[in-house]
Amino acid sequence: MYPLLSKTIISLLTMAVVALGHHTSISPVTNHAAPDRVLATQGAQPASAAAAPEAAPAAAAPPAPAAAPSAPAAAQQSNEIAPSKKFALIIGIVYNSDDLGTVHYADQDAGSVYSMLINKMGFLPQNILYLKDERATRENIMNSLGWLATNPNIDSSSEVVVFYSGHGVKNVPGAIVDNPQLGPGTALVPYDYHNYDYQRGAGLIWDKDLAAKLGNLRPARMWVNIDSCFSAGFLIPGITGPNRVVVASSGADQLSNEIPLVQGGVETHFLVNEAMDQLGMPVEQAFWYAYTRSQNYSQSPEIADNYPGNLDLR
Repeated sequence: MYPLLSKTIISLLTMAVVALGHHTSISPVTNHAAPDRVLATQGAQPASAAAAPEAAPAAAAPPAPAAAPSAPAAAQQSNEIAPSKKFALIIGIVYNSDDLGTVHYADQDAGSVYSMLINKMGFLPQNILYLKDERATRENIMNSLGWLATNPNIDSSSEVVVFYSGHGVKNVPGAIVDNPQLGPGTALVPYDYHNYDYQRGAGLIWDKDLAAKLGNLRPARMWVNIDSCFSAGFLIPGITGPNRVVVASSGADQLSNEIPLVQGGVETHFLVNEAMDQLGMPVEQAFWYAYTRSQNYSQSPEIADNYPGNLDLR
């Protein structure tokens, strides 16, 4: 097992006994969405989108599991989506702060996804918005989500990917974010969070913000992946929905970790670098590959699967 680092929130460590000690367990069923985690899900160019990232570092070789079963040629043909109809938003944010703690490799997680989509999945660079570190401000992230939400080219013949790696926080009494007026919620942390009263919840991107932007999308298929602490808190209607697979790196009360040896997040390394990129697995099969291996790093990924069959981005 690789040594690891945590995408921890330093000031939460005193209350993190619950997060570290409680690992949500899920059963391997065909449709993994909980009954209350199901619902709905259409594209103006954002103010700023980054250039293609540097190549992500090579991942460690997997332990030679059985190869993913290949679908019949006819089925693969009927599942194809034109490259011009594939769209993605990729966000990776590295932090080095005393209040939230350090995240070392989230930008490399995002780079791995970008490279996979371009080199293996047929995505065109002009259809991918890549926000890395200082480009991943709250304004740019919200504008990029708006680009997806209002893009006229995203329709029932399209494919959409939304990927985030970085800090995640919850609104919890006594925690970093503590504002009873907000009510329960989970949030992504933009690069420029210090410019806001973030301890009261300002400047963050809350689950309801994400759901409002993604909720009206109706693509043929959609994969959302959030690699952050407490990420199962994002498995809510609007983020989940028909023809979507949404993967969270950890339970709603769990921290997510990084592996220094492979320079990446635990869930992203196993699900993206090994299962999807190297072994060619569809998202659902890649989830179970990552799920079993993530258990060794004190986190239990969760999935809301509302896509009929297997979601294969190739």
